[in-house]
Amino acid sequence: MTDPKLSCQDIIEMARHSIITLDDKEAEFAAQEALDAGLDPVDFIEKGFVEGMREIGDRFEEGKASLVQIFAASRIMDAGMNVLKPRLSKKDKGFCFFGNIAMNA
Repeated sequence: MTDPKLSCQDIIEMARHSIITLDDKEAEFAAQEALDAGLDPVDFIEKGFVEGMREIGDRFEEGKASLVQIFAASRIMDAGMNVLKPRLSKKDKGFCFFGNIAMNA
């Protein structure tokens, strides 16, 4: 059940934060909250998980993150995506492109 204190923006921010802090439980929780709140999964992914990945990528380019952190962040995103996959519509399944990220659902 969605926490009534969490706004849609809070849930999206939680997803972004989960990627940056490499917290798979937070990613899964944010994804479930997004579903419970009725957020569009693709919009949630783009604004939450993908933005977090973009921030990790920017940190890598600045020398403030390692390649290992990028791989770990992608694993965290995958944990959140696993929660979303059963609820994605048929048109959303398969390959999805989010900026420079391609995922095979």
